[in-house]
Amino acid sequence: MAEQASTRCVLYADIAGGVRLAVKLGEAEAGYAVERCLNRMSRCAEAYSASALELRSDALVAHFPDADSALLAAREMRERVRALPPMSGIKLVLRAGVVPESESETEQEDPEKMAALLVESHNPDSIAVSESLSQRLSPSMRRMLGRFGESSGAVPFPVLELSDAPPPTPAELRQDALQSQKLLRVSFRGQSWVIDTAHPTLLFGRETGNDIVVSDPRVSRQHARIELRNGMFYLADSSTNGTYLLEEGSPEHCIKREEFALSEKGHIGCGFSVGDNMLDAVAFALD
Repeated sequence: MAEQASTRCVLYADIAGGVRLAVKLGEAEAGYAVERCLNRMSRCAEAYSASALELRSDALVAHFPDADSALLAAREMRERVRALPPMSGIKLVLRAGVVPESESETEQEDPEKMAALLVESHNPDSIAVSESLSQRLSPSMRRMLGRFGESSGAVPFPVLELSDAPPPTPAELRQDALQSQKLLRVSFRGQSWVIDTAHPTLLFGRETGNDIVVSDPRVSRQHARIELRNGMFYLADSSTNGTYLLEEGSPEHCIKREEFALSEKGHIGCGFSVGDNMLDAVAFALD
């Protein structure tokens, strides 16, 4: 439950231009135009799994299960409002703010009010997010954010703006999800390690400071390492005698002073052939 609470986000969005339109066309016509915007915004929110959706006279408040969904919903809301034609030369535009539900530092602070403060502090036709929300986005979504200039209000945290760049494709978002979940399980003589985003490097060698210590004269003091980088696991050799790699379904080969992208499963020999000494080989498997 704690993890779920840390990823949930609240979006506050309103429509700018309604007051000017009411002065020109009257309250009824202006109200109809704003309602048409809110209906489009509501459908966008529902499409991205919004909960606790609330429509007000000229604003919408919605909660989302994660930051990507909240920001994609806000972006589509803006595009749908932009697509509506002006009325009597007046164009209605969206303003939106998105923050994590956990943005508040105290129980007295309401994340909805903090999202509304973002809206009030920045220009119409903009989508503002707190910097802490950006850390909860997938990498593809994070690339769509840029720095705001000076805020016009007292926003108590750094703010970023959603650009007009095209959103990531479903394939890019799936790849982000896969990369964030990847981990490599490594085992040696009854011990096991995990390489993931929290622990992206594992060191092999004869010295006791390595994660995996292999006591063999053919093994260099700092022999090799496995690194998680850009969603891939790499075996990098820095030894005198080379590192032997035997992957499932492939012949064994020696890596020397270079790196090699690992496949799903295999064994590693530090300075010796895996086939000659399977007992001291390091096993790995992608999970």
